Amino acid sequence: MLTSDLLRCRVVGNQVYPLYITRGESEQYLTISESLIQIYRNHRGKTRGELEEAVGVAYGRRTDYKIYRGLAKLLEEKCQFGPAKDWDYKAVRQEIFSKAQRAYPVVREPDLIYRTERGSVLEAVASSLGIARTELETHLYGDLPENQVLIHFDDRIRPPDLVRRYNVALAQALLYRAVRLQVYLFSDYKVVFKYIKLARLIHLIRSLEPSGYKIVLDGPASLFRNTQKYGVQMALFLPGLLLANKWKMEAEVNTDWGPKGFGLDHTCGLTSHYRREHPFDSRIEESFARKFNRKTRDWVLEREGEVIDLGDIVLIPDFTFRHKDGRVAMLEIIGFWTPEYLKYKLEKIRKAGRKNLIVAVNEKLNCSKEDFEGEVIFYKTGIRLSALLERLEKVGKFG
Repeated sequence: MLTSDLLRCRVVGNQVYPLYITRGESEQYLTISESLIQIYRNHRGKTRGELEEAVGVAYGRRTDYKIYRGLAKLLEEKCQFGPAKDWDYKAVRQEIFSKAQRAYPVVREPDLIYRTERGSVLEAVASSLGIARTELETHLYGDLPENQVLIHFDDRIRPPDLVRRYNVALAQALLYRAVRLQVYLFSDYKVVFKYIKLARLIHLIRSLEPSGYKIVLDGPASLFRNTQKYGVQMALFLPGLLLANKWKMEAEVNTDWGPKGFGLDHTCGLTSHYRREHPFDSRIEESFARKFNRKTRDWVLEREGEVIDLGDIVLIPDFTFRHKDGRVAMLEIIGFWTPEYLKYKLEKIRKAGRKNLIVAVNEKLNCSKEDFEGEVIFYKTGIRLSALLERLEKVGKFG
């Protein structure tokens, strides 16, 4: 992500807007992105200091320096740096300094005796390591950040991806100082709540009419102490939200011009770099949905269409069924899980306490009907539609 000093934005009234790379500007920044990627490729095996110098020399005097440095910062995330040599650097330096004690005091203008003493110390330590003295002198401080070498650079990123990633990073940088973030979510609940959980964000949920949810996420500036770490977590959540198909976000952000509003929605044009997962968690779920939708029914099937707020966690049943007369039921499928996860899942279902929640359980799991409250279907290779439809009529309630 970008650091706060690389943020580019403008304020209009009570709103703040990131200064994205526009479609009209994209051509020149695609060229710059390709040049930057090539610089990183060419510096594999060279030091971080050499890489940073090459980046600075290439575009250091540009008026759009922030954009250039921002693109470079995102490429740095694709890098792995490390010492050139597999040494215990602290131990090596300690050995040299210990042997050099007799050469003290160190004078401003070393004489022949001092140079001789220094050379003998380095020769002795190099010999003990089985390397040449010149190699020891060259890499003596190779563990320091500026002297570490570029071990690996993931150059699979392409210029268009880098430009798109930059625009998302600008929006993320604004969220570092978010006081509060409100999300109006109308689809892809499980995906979004997954990233809320991964980011460990404090949240409150309220259902909306006729459908959807309002999610309030407290930001770092709303806590007793403004923490940069929590701000980073808030920013990390944004690409997860971008994976949803229909949503709106409203944030209150502390800026240099005072508190300002910052808004986005699913039409903003930003593209997530997070990977979209398969729409189904298992073959059982996919097979069930395909069988259920083969014919038109009075019940309409939705994938993860309800969120059950359990306070510190949420339960999002795998499927929601809506009848044309207004009745609603839900289905949670429990397949092959570890004993610990099964215990955790059972606790969530008990805590939910929903009478219109049906649970389908793989019969190979170490549990019985008594472990559940409400309707349970045990299955072996797939869920029988007849059993499911029977229970839908039994537990379905009006929404």
